[in-house]
Amino acid sequence: MMKKYVPKPGRREYVTFLLLFAEIILFGILAPNFLTVDNLIRVIQNNAEIAMVSIGMTIVMLLGGIDLSVGSVMGVIAIVIGYMLQAEMNIFLIVAAAIGIGVAVGFLNGFLVAKFNIPDMIVTIATMNIWKAVIFALLGGKWLTGLNPGYGVITRAKIFGIPVLLLFIIAIYALFYYFLMYRKFGRYIYATGCNPQSANLSGINVKKIKLISYCISGGIAAFAAMLYIARMGSVEMTIGSDLPIACIAAVTIGGTGAKGNGKRGSVIGTLAGVLFIAFLKNGIVILGIPSLLENCFIGSLIVLSVLFDAVTGNQKSGKKAKEVTV
Repeated sequence: MMKKYVPKPGRREYVTFLLLFAEIILFGILAPNFLTVDNLIRVIQNNAEIAMVSIGMTIVMLLGGIDLSVGSVMGVIAIVIGYMLQAEMNIFLIVAAAIGIGVAVGFLNGFLVAKFNIPDMIVTIATMNIWKAVIFALLGGKWLTGLNPGYGVITRAKIFGIPVLLLFIIAIYALFYYFLMYRKFGRYIYATGCNPQSANLSGINVKKIKLISYCISGGIAAFAAMLYIARMGSVEMTIGSDLPIACIAAVTIGGTGAKGNGKRGSVIGTLAGVLFIAFLKNGIVILGIPSLLENCFIGSLIVLSVLFDAVTGNQKSGKKAKEVTV
């Protein structure tokens, strides 16, 4: 029998789902065309990359880290895929190359963080800027257009009226939920994020766990790049520029604390956070609210989520201290 290593979704996850439900009801009332099937499908398609990359971001943030390079990594991989498609290379070779690049870049981030104890924010800001320069060099200020990969059907096809893309995303989330909740790898992730010193003393290879986690983040960015090409059919200079902040917002709103700590957070909460951000962006467009306010709203939500975590965390610490005193 499989043993579940971490608790069920906590209060933060339930709060996120309640906020998501309230948001849907609010936009449904304010905008009659918000709850149409076509609009919901459009929301899923437009936020597929955020949904995917947020999984890797969740794992990294559970360790108390962060990966700001995911947008640039996705952009570099998308350009490589684009050139390979233009050269009419075998699709399996393209997929292998994309995943290989993503894992290699993730390995670089993880190696610098784990081996040399360089703060993850510094490492990923540095690599983010490196890959941005690579994007500019590869594109030369031009767009890659007219890309039409054979697997692009996944972004348009339906099974019994349900978008295949939605089923694909659900399957990926279910897979990582299984690994985080039921496998040793998941236990090690939570243990390392909770207390790296104790995890190391208990026999967990903390450096290896961090290295693997960043590799997963890079590998998932490769899948996001493939979905992006399938959905857009082109690559522009600004690809992935807003991806890190959107993913961090989704993960934080979904219940994974800004400081990680391995005590709280799951991909289920992240999925709720992704949907919350996706519907918020869509509702802003439908209601005609200036798009400049979108980042303001998302930034405010991140701050509120962190404040909520800080307040509830202080309350719990205060209760424990009181119990010890008594």
